[in-house]
Amino acid sequence: MFKKLILGAGALVLGMNVAMVFCPDTTGKMGVEIFSAACGLAIMFLASRLGAPAAPAKSSEPIPPPPTVRPEAEIVAFLALLQEHGRLVDFIREEIAGASDQQVGSAARVVHAGCRKVLEEYFDIQALREGNEGDRVVLESGYDAAAHRLLGSVPDQPPYKGKLMHPGWIARSVKLPRVTGVTEQRPWPVLAPAEIELT
Repeated sequence: MFKKLILGAGALVLGMNVAMVFCPDTTGKMGVEIFSAACGLAIMFLASRLGAPAAPAKSSEPIPPPPTVRPEAEIVAFLALLQEHGRLVDFIREEIAGASDQQVGSAARVVHAGCRKVLEEYFDIQALREGNEGDRVVLESGYDAAAHRLLGSVPDQPPYKGKLMHPGWIARSVKLPRVTGVTEQRPWPVLAPAEIELT
C-alpha cells in the first residue's frame, strides 16, 4: 500500500510541474511549490515506513520449556570439575587398600594439584582465625560458637582458655559453575563422560 501511495504522489507532483512548464501561470506557481514540498515530505515519511522491518511472524508450534534444574545440580557440576581437573571421583572410588604408599602418594599429588586449582577458582577460602597452631587463645562470652569446636574438658561458662589446634576455614565468596547438559531423564550433570577410544 505504501508503494502505491508513493507512486501516486510522485505522479501527481510530476504532472503539476509539467503543467507549469507548458502552461506557465505566475499566480499558481507558489501553490505548486508548496504542494510539491508537502508531497516530498509525505514521500520521505512513507519511504521510511516502507523500510521499517516487519514484525516477526509468530510460530504456531510452542517452544518447549527448558528442563527444570534441580538445586543439587550445581553441587554435582562442582564435583564434576573436581573430577575433571583432579580425578577426585576416580581416586575416592578406587580401592587402595592393596596399593603401596608410593602409589597412593603419586596419585594424591595429581588429585591435590587439580582440586586445589578448582577450589581457588570457585571459592575464596580464608582462615577463620588469625595466628598459628599452638598459639594461646581466649574465648570470651559471646564468642561465635558455630565457628569454634571446643576440645577436651569444657568449663560451664566462658572465658575459655586453650591452644589453637586448627585455625578453621571460611568461604568469603562462592562462584558455583553454570549447570549445562541436563535433561528431564538425566536431571544432574554428568560427573565424567564415558571415554571410548575408536579403532
